[in-house]
Amino acid sequence: MKALSTDSHLARLLHRLALAVIRHPGWFFWPQILLAIGCIGVTVRFLKFDPDQTNLVAPNLRYQQNFLHLEKEFPQQGNDLDVVVQSDDPEKNREFIERLAAKMIPQTNLFQDVFFQHDLAALGTKALFFVPQDDLVSIKKRLQDELPFINQFTQTTNLPSFFEQINTIFRTSSADTNAQTDELVQSLPLLTSILKQATTSVQSSGQPVSPGVASFFGANDVSDIYITFDHGHIFLLTTHPPVAESDSTLPTMWSLMKNSMDPQHAPTGDVTGDAIDRLRELIRETQGEIPGVNVGVTGEPVLDYDQMTQSQKDVTLASVVSLVLCAIIFIYGYNETGRPFKAAFCLIIGLAYTLAFATLTVGHLNVLTITFVPMLIGLAIDFGVHLITRYEEELRHGRFKKSALLKAMSYTGQGIFTGALTTAGAFIAMIFTDFRGIREMGIICGGGLLLCLVPMMTILPVLLLRGRQNVIDINMKEDLARERIENMWLQRPILVIGVTLVLCALAVTQIYRGKVKFDYNLMQMQSPRLPAVVFQQLLIQHADQSLLFGAMVATNLDDAIALENKIKKLSTVADIEPPPDMLEDFIQSNQVTKLPLIREIKNQVAPVNFSPPDLQPVNLNDLSATLYSLYGYSGAAIEIIGGSDPGLTNQLSQLRQAIENLRKSMLAGDDAALAAHAQKLSEFQLAFFSDIRDSFNSLKNQDVDAPLTVGDLPTALRDQFVGETGHFLVQVYPNIDVWQRPNQQRFINDLRTINPDATGTPVQLFEYETLLKDSYIQAAWYALIAIAIMVFVHFRSLLAVALALLPVVIGTLWLSGCMGYFNVSINLANIMTLPLVIGIGVTNGIQILNRFTEERTPGILSRSTGKAVLVSGLTAIAGFGSLVLAQHRGMRSLGQVMAMGLALCMIAALTFLPALLNLLGRRWTLIKK
Repeated sequence: MKALSTDSHLARLLHRLALAVIRHPGWFFWPQILLAIGCIGVTVRFLKFDPDQTNLVAPNLRYQQNFLHLEKEFPQQGNDLDVVVQSDDPEKNREFIERLAAKMIPQTNLFQDVFFQHDLAALGTKALFFVPQDDLVSIKKRLQDELPFINQFTQTTNLPSFFEQINTIFRTSSADTNAQTDELVQSLPLLTSILKQATTSVQSSGQPVSPGVASFFGANDVSDIYITFDHGHIFLLTTHPPVAESDSTLPTMWSLMKNSMDPQHAPTGDVTGDAIDRLRELIRETQGEIPGVNVGVTGEPVLDYDQMTQSQKDVTLASVVSLVLCAIIFIYGYNETGRPFKAAFCLIIGLAYTLAFATLTVGHLNVLTITFVPMLIGLAIDFGVHLITRYEEELRHGRFKKSALLKAMSYTGQGIFTGALTTAGAFIAMIFTDFRGIREMGIICGGGLLLCLVPMMTILPVLLLRGRQNVIDINMKEDLARERIENMWLQRPILVIGVTLVLCALAVTQIYRGKVKFDYNLMQMQSPRLPAVVFQQLLIQHADQSLLFGAMVATNLDDAIALENKIKKLSTVADIEPPPDMLEDFIQSNQVTKLPLIREIKNQVAPVNFSPPDLQPVNLNDLSATLYSLYGYSGAAIEIIGGSDPGLTNQLSQLRQAIENLRKSMLAGDDAALAAHAQKLSEFQLAFFSDIRDSFNSLKNQDVDAPLTVGDLPTALRDQFVGETGHFLVQVYPNIDVWQRPNQQRFINDLRTINPDATGTPVQLFEYETLLKDSYIQAAWYALIAIAIMVFVHFRSLLAVALALLPVVIGTLWLSGCMGYFNVSINLANIMTLPLVIGIGVTNGIQILNRFTEERTPGILSRSTGKAVLVSGLTAIAGFGSLVLAQHRGMRSLGQVMAMGLALCMIAALTFLPALLNLLGRRWTLIKK
């Protein structure tokens, strides 16, 4: 290795820069202050936040092109907002989701295709064509049996007349089994539900909803009509923002700041974000009407939106904590506040430059790049640490402040410059990977480090020349405590090297035994307490099948049917959407047998005409008297039954309890309360009778004049399964957990045997995970090569390259051993450690070798370089370690692993490298003049 001198081009350049700063400080200070203010303005106004993880991957990759083609053909794909409603009472869930849907449907600027039920009215004028033929026969028979009973209610227009008709049926029914008695018994659960819902409408605010009349048409359970899981304990509603507007401009920092300050959540310009915020407001409003229900929103856009929002909070907290910790370390290490605050000021200037640089070059931050601020705080402060430490040392050696600054800039400045290039090089190496998100991280962090170097080498020298500490340092002596500590290992190099090798061997055993594992599961990286994640997990636990699906696109109906026939033979497939029988409904030959049944059903209900509902407030006295009679009739029925039918007795007892509750609720309060109750019941009866009439009208209006076509699908289903150009989407649901990597690969391999261009979330996850891992490994190799070249150019020695990289190799090996021992897996977030530890850890070796070539002695800790390496290492650890406060588990694991890796690399640099230099120096001359 050559001795460090001031004759190199870099040294002369740094010397001239120091002279310029000394002679013209204002030239370097005020323009940069103004520039930083301008940078902040540009950032706030134009920097955007992109939560869409699809944009992390380059669009030129084949699987990404397949996915983008899918999104273009089916724009609503992956954009669904899923509302999950959970309670132990299915009827309460049903009422909640009905009320929520009623609020959402009119707001078409935010919500489209609100889908939560598949009753006949919702399926349109061709609804019966989608009903299996056997079910059509059942509906026809049920109507034939029940129409005489239903016709008795066609003239009822309000609740009193409705229940009076029920009383009449009770009075005229015999104890023997007959058609009328059977119909009355079968209607008891519906009557109880009507009474309960009427009571809820009196007690709750908001617009009442119909109790549901699906049982008239053969629906025996809520799952026959609504989208439910866990035996009705979970209901699901899906919607999506307007497709044409959901690709609107990404939210800027300025719009998010305004939104956070506006309690009314003013629109941000991001339609998806506005839809999510508004949906949550409607849920809170509906929870006030129907308490005791656990409700949340999830889905891919919600997960992305919430994680980006949470990431912003995590990074803000980590940035503040990182800055405070770095300041505390700096202040404690130097026993003063002036210079640490000067370095922190320069760091803030550099961060302002970096933010503007990110705005102008990339234009946005994503879930990866949003973490750059705490990283740069921990890394860029190192430049100031090394410069201040050397400047302080020269002052204490008796130099005047200008002379001390010149020497610090000329000598230590070379190490700072080379260290900045190597660390930036580790990030810049990421630019050459295929993963778009990593490339953006490389651009922002690599460029940001170099930009942070500018104020540290220009503004900081200006500030260092001012202050009382300059006078104090001239009269101070160096503390010899660090020298005594360092001698403990410096005088025992063989022992230190032996201990190091033993620790390396122990680390290798952890790797050899397979204790160091890679976890591909992205679910393990999400913030576990985010509501969107909580409700996503709830669906995963209770869904009958996976929520993730593979996707294939068929050019026409025949191709879709043929494709589904092949897919259902695959061993990893649980279900296919749309169901094969639904597609076959569009084949005209299959419609021939259904048409006569549909015509018969239509003819059956043609004579049924319901009178318009009464719009006046309900007469509470009439209703109370009618209900009192019904209470008596049901009690008499219980006495007649005796103990012969416990089930029927229980149903009648529930009916009596519901009657008692309604009468008590509606008759409570003063005159104003009674008037309000009458109006609420009027709204309830309007919803109830309108629902009955609309349901029968939907049967009357069934279109039997033309065959079923794709255009007859309800909008929500048509948008989901029929593309912009008429192609058909086939969704393939696996019967295995595709969050697990081996299952993921099995499922994808099966899909690709049918269609090599199969896509969907499982395929994207698999390829995304593979590309991310490979890109970081690729970036690590690029970083290693680039750093080796830069170190060689600086020292002109292969030996120096090896010595500079040794602490990194040892620290990385120790890190692997620690991860294996403590069962910390490598994941798709903390794998970023690979290139970063190389780029950051090598700076320790560079600074130590730089001082060694200058003074030809391995003692480092007793000099400013050792102190600077220690302080800068601690600040870097604080910068990354602050991420452990994040709720996002991936971000937290990155902070844990990086902090541990940097600490181990620093320990290796401060102990092993000086001991090795001491041992080698005893035998060979390492430095050439």
